[in-house]
Amino acid sequence: MVNFDFERFKEKALATAGRVADKSVEFAKVAGDKAKIAGKITKLKTEIAMEKDTLRKTYAEVGKLYHEKYKDAPAPEMAQAISEIGLALEKVAQKEKEVAALKCELTDSCEETVEEVKETVEDIVEQAKAVAEDMVEKAEDVVEDVVEDIKED
Repeated sequence: MVNFDFERFKEKALATAGRVADKSVEFAKVAGDKAKIAGKITKLKTEIAMEKDTLRKTYAEVGKLYHEKYKDAPAPEMAQAISEIGLALEKVAQKEKEVAALKCELTDSCEETVEEVKETVEDIVEQAKAVAEDMVEKAEDVVEDVVEDIKED
């Protein structure tokens, strides 16, 4: 008969279980740390995307303001862009006319459709003016803050 030392087996099994538990705790800690890092990366990427969106909107607003102010006499390096904007605006206006004409074909009251288009265009113009005025005010505030900071230094 084989001589089996149950106590020795039990000690080895407990020691092995202890090492497995220690490794499990270590693994969980490492996984938790990596999850925190991944969460921070995701948060930063979201913040970067939001800042890029702010930049895109701000650049667009600066472009609108420049276009409105200098469309009749742009700087030479801006002439082509101003021309392209003008062409695009003309295409939009033409396509809006086409839409209105097609709507007239669908309805008996063409005058109502034309009035709807006019009202929509007027609303868009008013909204654009309000946004432009708001951006100008914000820009003026930033300039004032920068001037104050310079004076403090």
